[in-house]
Amino acid sequence: MESVDQEGLRRRYRDKVAIVTGAGSGIGRAIVEGLVVEGAYVVANDISRDRIESLESERVTVIAADVSEASAAGRLTAEALKMRGGRIDALFNNAGIGSAGPAVDIGAEEWRRVMAINIDAAFQLAASVGRVMIRRGGGAILNTASVAGTMGLPGRVPYVVSKHAVVGLTRALAVEWGVHGVRVNALCPGLTETAMSERLRREAPDYWAKREAVVPLRRAGTSAEQAAAALFLNSEEASYISGLIAEADGGAHALYSGYTVSRPQEGSGGVAASGVEREITPSAGL
Repeated sequence: MESVDQEGLRRRYRDKVAIVTGAGSGIGRAIVEGLVVEGAYVVANDISRDRIESLESERVTVIAADVSEASAAGRLTAEALKMRGGRIDALFNNAGIGSAGPAVDIGAEEWRRVMAINIDAAFQLAASVGRVMIRRGGGAILNTASVAGTMGLPGRVPYVVSKHAVVGLTRALAVEWGVHGVRVNALCPGLTETAMSERLRREAPDYWAKREAVVPLRRAGTSAEQAAAALFLNSEEASYISGLIAEADGGAHALYSGYTVSRPQEGSGGVAASGVEREITPSAGL
């Protein structure tokens, strides 16, 4: 399944066509860069051309568009179909926005904006690309959800609801389209270092530290690590994986007890005979 060139580089996406939304920064940009290294032709989308202009090349077509607009899905699909003889091999439904604040303070406009980008646009683009994939008898779609799509978080109600919807969409499409050879999976990133999170880290260092405290790997992930998981799930290496809700969170969701793992005592190695940490301490939660 895996293609490797003479220089030893992995080429899982050699001459394949992919669409990536939310490509201007963070995980989306890392996905585009990984696809190019692996030989793909890419339609890279973000709301502003300034955010994606630097990605443009012989293999990357950049399209500035608001994915929540009705015309965006058809435009991105049409552009991808021009690249390699009317085919689309992979869709990375990555665009999304956040929302924070008490539920009682969320207005209708903010609610609709989050839903329009995080779930409505994801469905519309999946449906547009899905028609192409079904006709061709195969393809792979990855929806970027979040660990917020598998749990409840305070102060993030619109975001949590939208990401739960992305998880539901993923499962429903995987079941409906599997017979056509179309795989659909979701990636649920946990705490990840991106441009947006860097601002949070600066402005709320205590909150960031509490979030890191519930990650068994004891650190945030990187955009490159999330992109690596995304590229695997949409590649032929994952040809029997569909309907998966993949949590890339450093093990945080597995530590469901609400406790954090303590750091090892200096000089002790911090590991008991059983191979687990000696102590756990209460967590402030996710």
